[in-house]
This record gives sequence, C-alpha cells and structure tokens, in this order.
Amino acid sequence: MKESKEAQLEEFKVVYELEGSLDLATKYFMATQTEDAKKMFSFVCQKNDMNSTVQRIEKWNRWSSQWEVQEEEVS
Repeated sequence: MKESKEAQLEEFKVVYELEGSLDLATKYFMATQTEDAKKMFSFVCQKNDMNSTVQRIEKWNRWSSQWEVQEEEVS
C-alpha cells in the first residue's frame, strides 16, 4: 500500500470578534494548514463586508480529541 504524499485536510476553528459586538463568534474551516484557514476567513469577511478581529485560531487534534491553539507566525 502506497502512502499518499498529499496534504491532509484538518479542521480549524477561527474565534473572532465583530466590530461593535461584545461576544466572540466562531467559524470552522477545513484546510491543509493554518495559513489557508486564515485566507479563507479573510475571504469570508471581505465577501460579507464584515469588520472583524481574530482572537485565536485553533486546530482539532483528532488523536487527543481537543482543540490546540495555533501560534501566530512572526514575519
């Protein structure tokens, strides 16, 4: 049996705050990496004319059955 070299889709959770809101909201995305999830969230915000601030991005760890906060990449 050959191993697939294709990147696996993983579940990401973006926790964000909408402008003028006191509550946090959540959107879920399937992506191969954190950067792709960020891009998808950005596209949704732009498409729906939403002004938001991302609080954190988490990735589902299916082995430990818990969400893991993804560290921000310093550029």
